[in-house]
Amino acid sequence: MEDNDSKKTKRILKWAIEKTGEIDKKDSSATKHNYTDQENVEDAKVLIEISKNEMGATIFVVPPRGGRMLTYKEIIQELAVRKIVYGIDENKIKDVLSKGLFNITVQIASGLSSINGENGRVEYYFETNRDLKPRVLEDGKADFYNLNLVTNVKKGELLAKIIPPTKGIAGKTVTGKTIPTKNGKEARIHAGKNVTISEDGYNMFSGIDGQPIIHEGKLSVLPVLEIKGDVGPATGNINFIGSVIVMGNVKSGFIVKADGDVEVNGIVEASEIQSEGSIIIKRGVQGQGKGMLKARQDFTARYVENTTIEAGENITIADAAMHSYLFAGNKIVIQGRKGLIVGGNIKAGEELVAKIIGSPMSTYTEIEVGVNPELKRNFQDILNKLQQTEKDLAKIHQAMEVLARLKEKGLLTPDKQVLYEKLLHTKESIEEQKLDIEKEREKYDSILSHSNRAKVSASNVTYSGVNIIIGNASLKVRDQIKHATFYNYEGQIRFGPYEG
Repeated sequence: MEDNDSKKTKRILKWAIEKTGEIDKKDSSATKHNYTDQENVEDAKVLIEISKNEMGATIFVVPPRGGRMLTYKEIIQELAVRKIVYGIDENKIKDVLSKGLFNITVQIASGLSSINGENGRVEYYFETNRDLKPRVLEDGKADFYNLNLVTNVKKGELLAKIIPPTKGIAGKTVTGKTIPTKNGKEARIHAGKNVTISEDGYNMFSGIDGQPIIHEGKLSVLPVLEIKGDVGPATGNINFIGSVIVMGNVKSGFIVKADGDVEVNGIVEASEIQSEGSIIIKRGVQGQGKGMLKARQDFTARYVENTTIEAGENITIADAAMHSYLFAGNKIVIQGRKGLIVGGNIKAGEELVAKIIGSPMSTYTEIEVGVNPELKRNFQDILNKLQQTEKDLAKIHQAMEVLARLKEKGLLTPDKQVLYEKLLHTKESIEEQKLDIEKEREKYDSILSHSNRAKVSASNVTYSGVNIIIGNASLKVRDQIKHATFYNYEGQIRFGPYEG
């Protein structure tokens, strides 16, 4: 039998075991309860995203649940961990924290895009792209004549300015990587003929008067304008500082003006050509009674029909001049296969030489030599001015006589006195003008007095119907005269053997 002590010991042990189990259960329950509470408490979190090209970064803040809020410093540290170091918008981060911008994506960093440099360029100070379209006139008609084909520049004029390229600006990603850039390219234009460059190499100037052209990357100024085809609807009128070469024809109604020579390889129709140099027509002129060609120096053509030709110096025609008006300061020479001059009015300052003058049909042809046509026109202008001056003086004298009679009778009012003084002043001024004009007239009288030395020569024949004027004498040819030279002898037209 167990003694009482053993039984007591067993009871204590059993109690202790039971109590220990209860304590263990309580401890286990308490532990489980504490763990669950810790799971339900979370601090704020930040999620960071970087774009694929690393040009932007965003944050997404998850708010705390019973836990602690993030600080500005912690977010900056998280960005640094992700290597986001450029373009951070600190104010946006502060707004997220201060305004509680949770559960939304906010961009807080932006990269800098690279900027390529601009290419250099050339600024031209003349029209480089001419649109040869006719302008519409007020009446609705299209003007095909003034298409502004030609661009003229003067010597020393600025033609072009070279604008240098700019350097590119490198970019940067939010992670601090450099984005490469490209610098602009230099503009390429080279100085060609008759173009000068400034010391800095950026300005180009014209070295001569002429037409600027750009060809194969070169800027040049040419003193000669070459028209590949006709002057007509495709080109409009031509007005050029230098010389002009027309490879084709000059169509009716169009105008060519040049400060240099004009050369036409084809035919000139009923058009106008003005040259400060010489005019050369390789074929001929068919003016239809409307053509006008005027050269300050010489005029040369194969033939001329129904046209007005003026030359400051000489006119040379190879075959024939028919029914035209020719005016030359010095000589007119018509000598070629035909050497014919018939019809019209011909004037030369010194001499006319031809093979045949007139026609068997007695076509009226007037030849006048010995007076430079321009001088004669100027002289006539002087005579007209002198005549007008004398008329003005006569009127002033008449008015002043009336006012003088009023003054004698004491009837001259103040306003009439003012008029009298004005008339007196005008009279003195006109009398001075008259003296100047008379001096000019005397000068021209002296020049014209030498006109008797001029002559007209026809190596073949001069037909009836020709009227020859030399100086102050004239002769109407009644019968054909062969191989003769006509001249002025003591105020009469005589002729002798051909002297041409």
